[in-house]
Amino acid sequence: MRSFRLAAMVLLVTVGAACQTKVETVEVAPAKVSFDTDIATKTLTVILKDADGAILEEPRPMTFSSRDPAIAKVDAAGVVKPVGTGKTVITVTVEEKTATINVDVVLLKRIQLQTLALVLEAGTASEPLRLDYMNERGEVLDVDVAKRPTWKAAWTTGDAAVAAVTDAGVVTGLAAGTTTLIASVGDLKAEMKLTINPAPEPEPAPAPVPEPEPVKTKKKR
Repeated sequence: MRSFRLAAMVLLVTVGAACQTKVETVEVAPAKVSFDTDIATKTLTVILKDADGAILEEPRPMTFSSRDPAIAKVDAAGVVKPVGTGKTVITVTVEEKTATINVDVVLLKRIQLQTLALVLEAGTASEPLRLDYMNERGEVLDVDVAKRPTWKAAWTTGDAAVAAVTDAGVVTGLAAGTTTLIASVGDLKAEMKLTINPAPEPEPAPAPVPEPEPVKTKKKR
C-alpha cells in the first residue's frame, strides 16, 4: 500500500511539471536604472510570458547577476545597489531565458572650486564661479546640473557685510575686509578666501581754468 502511495505522488509531481507552461519571454522593469548616490537601491520587477504573450503568474526560480559588481551588485531578490561610478548590465535568467537592463552609476563624493582665492575691489563683481564635481576616484565628472537638480550648488559668504554672492556664484565686494566663500552641494562643501580691497579714491576734480582777460585795445586819436 505504501509503495502505491509513493508511486502516485511521483506521478502527480511528474504530471504537474509537464503541465507547467514554458517561459518564452522574460521582461524586466525598469529597462534602465541610474544612480547618483550610493545609499539608494532599486528593486527590479520581472514579468514572464508564454509563447502567446500571456503573462505567467506561477512563480519560477530565477537568478540575477551583474556583469561588473564593482559598479553595481544585485541580490537574489532583484535589488540593485550601486557600488562605484561606471556602467554595467544586470541579467535575469529564468528557465534559460534571459533579459538585461543597463545600470548607470555616477557617484558624487567631492566638490572643488576652480578658483582658489579671489580679490575684488569694493563695489565690483566677479565672473560666475565654477565648481568641479568629483567621483570616488577623484575624477572630474562632466555634470549637467540642469539634469541633476540635486547637485545645484548653494552659495554663501562668511560675512555678508564684506561680500555677497548670488545663486549663480557671482560675488560682489561690499566693504574692505576678508571673508570666506562657501559652496555646498548636499553634505559636500568647498571653501575659498575672499579679499575685498577698498574702492579707489575718486580722482580730484580738475581745477577750473581761469577765463582769459579780455584784450584791451587802444583808441586812435
